[in-house]
Amino acid sequence: MNIIILYQSVTGFTKQYAVWIAEELGCRAVSQKEADKKEVESADLVLFGGWIMGGKIVGLEDLKKWKVKKQVVFGVGSMPEELVDTLSMKVQNHLEEIPFFYMPGGLRFEKLNLFIRGVLKVMKIFMTKKEDKTPQEQFMAGALATSFDYTDRRYIEDLVNYVRRNDVCPCPERVYLSAKKISS
Repeated sequence: MNIIILYQSVTGFTKQYAVWIAEELGCRAVSQKEADKKEVESADLVLFGGWIMGGKIVGLEDLKKWKVKKQVVFGVGSMPEELVDTLSMKVQNHLEEIPFFYMPGGLRFEKLNLFIRGVLKVMKIFMTKKEDKTPQEQFMAGALATSFDYTDRRYIEDLVNYVRRNDVCPCPERVYLSAKKISS
């Protein structure tokens, strides 16, 4: 089975997950910007990973223009997984019929462009002043405008197991060491 992983990454978190998944499944991970359309369209399975901004998976709309046979999508965001409503995210990104997995990434503030840094600083100020915050808003008020990293290899397990379980991959079961556990 011919599998390719495409990813859209700015600060490196999505790329890291794409590389880990590629290692587990024995396939190639390539940036969406550098991908060959013919190679992608000839793949039996495309795993697409994009970073999340405002609930939207960046790069997903571009992928929808290509003719892919079968796809699985993973989104990488700055929120811890327990604060993410993946069902709403599936609906917002029109993924009702496509397998979707969320993976917590982080924020590398110094790698963002000036405009996005400015937007995040304004959001932080707004969230800090807001009363009766939701858990997501509380997180944002404390985390925005600083760098942090929640990536952990254990977050790829569900996606990798899904691919293996659904016979879309002739991949051998592999054991890997999980990165340090994140304390809650």
